[in-house]
Amino acid sequence: MSVKAQEHAHKRHGDDFLKCLPYLEDTVTTPSQLGQSPKHLDGFELIKEINEAGFFVLVAMLILPSRKGIYQVTSAYPIGLGKVEGRLKTGHIIHV
Repeated sequence: MSVKAQEHAHKRHGDDFLKCLPYLEDTVTTPSQLGQSPKHLDGFELIKEINEAGFFVLVAMLILPSRKGIYQVTSAYPIGLGKVEGRLKTGHIIHV
């Protein structure tokens, strides 16, 4: 996650972003749900339930990789079970 993306996520989500930092790699490598927000068609979302922390982590990424072939994380923040269930119900995300 670039410094710019970290600054954006911290500015937008504050301490909630900091709670997610230890779980970013695990969320990206082994998500439990994934999907695409209808508001952000240039990206996708990876979600993972973090049982020991008691929340889900959402990692937003761009669809197109950088010139170096790296997919860029644009934000990360916790979401609740209700939001996960709502996104599953609407088809916004799916289980993987």
